[in-house]
Amino acid sequence: MGAFEFDSNNNLSARNCGCGSNAGRGEVCIIAQKILDQCRIQKCLTPDILGPARAATNPVPCCNEMFCDGDIIVPPCNATDVIMKHLRLKKIEIIRKTPSPLQSGCWDIELKYIFEYTLEFRRADGCFIGCIDATNSYTLKLTLFGGSETDITVVNDMFNGNNNSSSEPYCIAEGKALGLEAELKYANHNCSSSCCCCCDCCCDCGPGSGHHCDMPMDAPIAVSVTIGLFTIVQLFRTVNMLVESAGRCLPEPCVSPLSPSGDPCANFDAMSFPWDLFSPNEVPKSCCAIGPNYSSPNCELDDNSCGNHSCNCNNSCGCNNRGGCR
Repeated sequence: MGAFEFDSNNNLSARNCGCGSNAGRGEVCIIAQKILDQCRIQKCLTPDILGPARAATNPVPCCNEMFCDGDIIVPPCNATDVIMKHLRLKKIEIIRKTPSPLQSGCWDIELKYIFEYTLEFRRADGCFIGCIDATNSYTLKLTLFGGSETDITVVNDMFNGNNNSSSEPYCIAEGKALGLEAELKYANHNCSSSCCCCCDCCCDCGPGSGHHCDMPMDAPIAVSVTIGLFTIVQLFRTVNMLVESAGRCLPEPCVSPLSPSGDPCANFDAMSFPWDLFSPNEVPKSCCAIGPNYSSPNCELDDNSCGNHSCNCNNSCGCNNRGGCR
């Protein structure tokens, strides 16, 4: 899908381009950002995905912070409750956008979502102890159709001379974050009754032991948060086209990774043979991810007898050596 591709069935005359006496009437020729593939994701980011809350640098800190940027936040030892406030999706970074090695016209995308929020700590009686600015990040991988690369150079002085020398598709991602839960995390000590746990270690605190525990046995060691993420990811190119609007286009849900375990071999074996790689076809299609990525909507395995993404080793139809159903 190159930049010089035109539809031979359309008459791109001066009249249709709005340059003749009928300008402003009927169909017009425009330069547009055509969406080639898009999908939406609604994902609950649990503590297992995000990891512990980490200290964030803020030009106007909410309190005197004792942590360096990126350190795991250790709550006050007398804290019994924590509240997450002022959550925002600070930034979305495009880490990687590369052509799929086996699917012509498909692109592997890696996005990093960076969240910032404030943690407020309280004692058992509800009294305020202190607060700190915190952060977490999440990396999203998906595969979408963006057309093949073309050997041309593009420049557009509308955007300060921005150029895309290899004519790659452009990526746009939008997101909204919701703070769902924050909780204190405690050490999982397995100590006998003759010892006590303090300072993240177990020691013998019996008579004559010489050890003194100056922290409570159940002091929190970290903070776990759960964040809800809504996001839409699109690949688009600048094209010439005739348009008639039919209203908004709403993205379909992204398809979850084919293998819940993220096994790249299982995902690879479940793919259809890439015939388009050997006989290129530029017709827009649904891209199936090779690794533990999200896929385009309507991505299907090569064996449809078990439905869309229902083939796994726990179903009634069994598994063959390709990771599909037999």
